[in-house]
Amino acid sequence: MEHIPKPLLRRLALTLLVGAGCLFTESVFFLHERDASFFILSILLFAGSAAKATLLALQIKRRSYSVLEGTCTDVRLKPFRNSYDIVLTDQDGCEHLLRVGKDQKIRLGISYRFYLKAPDTILSEQNPLLAKVALADGLLGVEELKPQEIK
Repeated sequence: MEHIPKPLLRRLALTLLVGAGCLFTESVFFLHERDASFFILSILLFAGSAAKATLLALQIKRRSYSVLEGTCTDVRLKPFRNSYDIVLTDQDGCEHLLRVGKDQKIRLGISYRFYLKAPDTILSEQNPLLAKVALADGLLGVEELKPQEIK
């Protein structure tokens, strides 16, 4: 069996657990209150969660995601937003601007590995605006690199 990166495995497991948790909770509620409308809603939520997890599992199996490694050189806070921009400098000296949610704890001077939905072809396009949009929307997971893991 192939190695699945921890951030992607965590995202896959959480996606499945959210749907299963909603279905279980609503099943208990349905047995107690006999409310069919919420039960149908929870079944739909579970089906959507299972479909999303299946698509993510296929993406992981096919390795149709990009990995971007580098050191965080700048954090730009955006007022009134639930995200902030970071500048990631890779080993070649290229800078990449990424938008991440405030739930991600990114610190200056630390090396990170980002897993992105965008394939490598989008990252190497000539249009920098297209690459920026692809990087901003496609974040699958983040992991902090220890000094011995840096390639």
